[in-house]
Amino acid sequence: MSILKSIKKKAGKKAKQLKLLRFHAKQTSNKRFDKKRIIICFNGQIPHGGLVDRLKGIVSFYEVAKVLDYNFFIQFNNPFTLNTFLEPNTVQWKIKDEAVTYNSKTTKLVYVINDFNVNPLTLIKESKAETFLVYANIDYLSKMYPEVTGTVLENKWRTSFNELFKKSSLLESKLKSVEKDNYIAFHTRFTTLMGDFQDTTALVLAKDEKDALIFQLQKKIQTLLQGSDNKCYGFSDSIQFLKTIKEKENIHLVEGNPFHMDNFDTNASLEGHLKTILDFFMLSESETVYFLKLGNMYHSSFSKYAAIVGNKPFKTITD
Repeated sequence: MSILKSIKKKAGKKAKQLKLLRFHAKQTSNKRFDKKRIIICFNGQIPHGGLVDRLKGIVSFYEVAKVLDYNFFIQFNNPFTLNTFLEPNTVQWKIKDEAVTYNSKTTKLVYVINDFNVNPLTLIKESKAETFLVYANIDYLSKMYPEVTGTVLENKWRTSFNELFKKSSLLESKLKSVEKDNYIAFHTRFTTLMGDFQDTTALVLAKDEKDALIFQLQKKIQTLLQGSDNKCYGFSDSIQFLKTIKEKENIHLVEGNPFHMDNFDTNASLEGHLKTILDFFMLSESETVYFLKLGNMYHSSFSKYAAIVGNKPFKTITD
């Protein structure tokens, strides 16, 4: 990273921290608590990341709360209320906005968005604060448990996820209305490559490059179809790709358009966000999850974490 980029990154982080401090300072309270508490916040004040980024932050700091025996809460009211789709399971994490209070002497603002170097357990444990207002989007379990790898780490992540969440009746009914039979699933991530939408990336492929890439993907998908007797569902951030591949192969799709939770320029309806949640849990309930990444296509942890939640085989297919 160049010096200029490093300076800009630090300045951007400081600006977001100051914005959050000003926001929370409006909720000043001298109330004390019998037990220390960690509150992870998704309130629209800053970009928080997509669904999986948010889940990574939630599970990471819930794990910290478990280890330290702190109370754990999730403030998730933007761009929708989390318990519309995911309700508390064994942990009562719901908190009212007015209960997310700030005290300059006893509250610590923890801003670790895109900070891959910090160990949150050490950070929280060494602080004397009583309330931690957390903004995070990274899976820190490997930092917290460096001696644990692979399947064991995934099992730990899934256990924490299931302690926190159960599907709402709305989500359950929507999932059952889509598919009742067994199926396999593939996932692709293009960001701007197909020219569907604007993203943090800028590269858009020329038409002949798009056609060539789709042809290569079609060959991989044909192999998946030939190797399974089950239906096959396709998931992607490119609606153009999904429509094209469905015309060419016997692929099933979930209705709706992909939508990113941090797209502040668009006021998506609840149905738009439901599509993202449905995609995630459809992947988690498939027999096998395949992630296709060819050429200039981008990495994604969306389908990987869906497979972890569902305890399903996950396979990456490359060139």
